[in-house]
Amino acid sequence: MSDPARAESDQSLAWCKGDGNPTLPQQIGGCTQLIDGKSGEAQMRALNYFRRAGAYLRQQDYDNAISDFGDGLALDAGNAAAYYGRAIAYEAKKDQDNAISDYDTAIKLDPRNVKALSNRAAIYADQRAYERALEDNNLVVELEPDQAAGYVARGLTYARRGDFEYALRDFDRAIALDAKSAIALFNRGRVYFSKGEVERAIQDYGAAIDIGPKHAGAFESRGFAYLSQGQIDKAIADYDAALQLDAKRATALYGRGTAKLKKGDASGADDIAAARAIRPGIGSMFDQSGAQR
Repeated sequence: MSDPARAESDQSLAWCKGDGNPTLPQQIGGCTQLIDGKSGEAQMRALNYFRRAGAYLRQQDYDNAISDFGDGLALDAGNAAAYYGRAIAYEAKKDQDNAISDYDTAIKLDPRNVKALSNRAAIYADQRAYERALEDNNLVVELEPDQAAGYVARGLTYARRGDFEYALRDFDRAIALDAKSAIALFNRGRVYFSKGEVERAIQDYGAAIDIGPKHAGAFESRGFAYLSQGQIDKAIADYDAALQLDAKRATALYGRGTAKLKKGDASGADDIAAARAIRPGIGSMFDQSGAQR
């Protein structure tokens, strides 16, 4: 005869491990059964916490993810992946200080953790701690010199610091490694636009769109570039495309409204009002760009 309790335990373990493609609630439930049973060695119990934390993370339940990562780390303090996972949860909650602290520990435990280095660099860049960001970016490039992503990330840091020539160099390297890197093309286009090289920016935005036709940001940015050149119909077409992909893009709404008003279409005022309702003060970027109405 079969043992129902054993069968239930085996099912819980399978779901907790992710075997058989369980749903997230099933995986969480399986891990919960094992955790509540309080059996097994400390490392195995920690693993169940980590697995449940990962399911919570994918479910965007960041508070429970953080709690479970903490409980697991109390049993297995040397797990670099758990610190990395908890850092992601903290980042999602906009808690940059705790995220950096956990990325620090993850990197100490695993100095070759490229994802942790990249994420920490992005936070430093967001905080305008560019030198620290570049230290991490440089380590990523050293660890993975043949991967485009590292050059893209470092290029973004240089661009945010205003070092456009260094940024272009890194985006060029990324594209040389991966000619289909839409993110490299898009961001190189943004740098060209910032340098006043609008035609080159439009070319890169177009190439990014050809690779990723659902890239709302590329449509929006190309629309802005067309608007700055007075190519109103092309600008409106690109803003329309961006808004079809994301109807709540305030910058695309404001840009389309500006373009419509330039054509004498009074409905542009409705777009601008909708944009300001989403993001008050949005007009300043257009007022500074030369594309104002």
